Amino acid sequence: MVVEDVAVDPVFAAYRGAAERAGFRSCHSTPLCTRRGDIIGVLSVFFPIPRRPPERELRLMDLHARIAADAIENARLHHRLQQELEDRKESLAREHIARAEAESANRMKDEFLATVSHELRTPLNAILGWAHILRSGTHEEATVTRGVEVIERNAQTQAQLVEDILDASRVITGSLRLTPGPVDLAAVINAATDSVRLGAEAKGIELSVVLDPAARQLSGDAGRLQQMVWNLLTNAIKFTPAGGRVEVRLTRTDGQAQIQVTDTGEGIAADFLPFIFDRFRQADSTITRRHGGLGLGLAIVRHLAELHEGTAHAESAGEGYGSTFTIRLPMGADAEAERPANLASPGAVAPLRGVQLLVVDDDQDALDILSLLLGEAGASVRTATSAAEALALLRWIRPDVLVSDLAMPDEDGYSLIRSLRTVERQSGRRTPAVALTAYVRVQDRARAVEAGFDVFVEKPVDPEELVSVIGGLVDSRVQPRRARPDVRPS
Repeated sequence: MVVEDVAVDPVFAAYRGAAERAGFRSCHSTPLCTRRGDIIGVLSVFFPIPRRPPERELRLMDLHARIAADAIENARLHHRLQQELEDRKESLAREHIARAEAESANRMKDEFLATVSHELRTPLNAILGWAHILRSGTHEEATVTRGVEVIERNAQTQAQLVEDILDASRVITGSLRLTPGPVDLAAVINAATDSVRLGAEAKGIELSVVLDPAARQLSGDAGRLQQMVWNLLTNAIKFTPAGGRVEVRLTRTDGQAQIQVTDTGEGIAADFLPFIFDRFRQADSTITRRHGGLGLGLAIVRHLAELHEGTAHAESAGEGYGSTFTIRLPMGADAEAERPANLASPGAVAPLRGVQLLVVDDDQDALDILSLLLGEAGASVRTATSAAEALALLRWIRPDVLVSDLAMPDEDGYSLIRSLRTVERQSGRRTPAVALTAYVRVQDRARAVEAGFDVFVEKPVDPEELVSVIGGLVDSRVQPRRARPDVRPS
């Protein structure tokens, strides 16, 4: 299009004032046309005087327009290819991570089974050996007494190993329950300390106890609290060399009872510290390791602390600098007693009554059990087996909380939450979201939160933990909504 004089051309009648302020009187415009015939823009040249460009100038403008269109189209194609390449790299990275996680899980399983076999067979060897010796009945009384003591000690070791395995199984299945009541923490700590004192004295370890009377009374399960302290003390004594020191200290901090077990032992490497409470994880799981055990005690400690609505934390300056394990428990009266002992028990309080949930998981078995557990907790549960199905449902319903698996085929949980957050930015609302996954590394948690999830819950899911997390998200909202009929918004 050629405009020889904008002052008289009717095309510019509405823009003459703007043209004068811009300082031009004539212009030539030609479309930016791709090789496929798509118009993607316009190339224009403006002149300060009225003029008609010669034919050569017009052809030159058309040439420049084609060159510009080709350059833009090539840039866009390059961008698409780069994006596809990045997507491919991310997909390969996820596949690599999944394969590495599976290989790691297989190694951990094999190592754990080998460790169980070793830990059970070792005391069994002493028991059978001494039983064979004592059957002859021709030994002195001192020998018989020694043999009975060895058999008893190794039988107790086996019983403790079996109990740890059963407790770990109860943790995984969510069947580990508390018997709450008034507890004197000082008595609990003293009882746990007395039971490990002989072991500490045998290694020449100084064992000290410091108790604050202001932190003695709370509500909880006395037996499980003693087990928790005993596990921490035996762990500290095991990893503290002869002549070292172990201290257990009870204080009151910020309205909570704080139990700290500090040792001067081997310490914890920085790269292993984030996994210290994981089940079946041990810093040294080789056959040349110096310390026995199944790697379950600290995992049980953390779970018991959480069942008491408390926390477990570990600190260490590194290998060779000892370690400190801290348990914090709420001092509120009957905090634990008010919780239902079993979500399915008759007459139990339904903590999620009236809460509307959307649960997403490509595994139908996992989806069924989650629906059952959350339904028994009182929630109204809708389910989806893919991200696409979930997004379609979200156009019709507005759940109080979204619970989604991360690893799903075609479109994963990260993509689902990003799509949901994009839609919600336009509507001004935000649905709380819980990520469920077997990937439990620090970077996995960070990635889930960065994508838009509010909370990260690792698999296998602890039903009470999941119910507590969902309840916390609902309660944290200013005006939590309750279930409503599924009506498509106008």
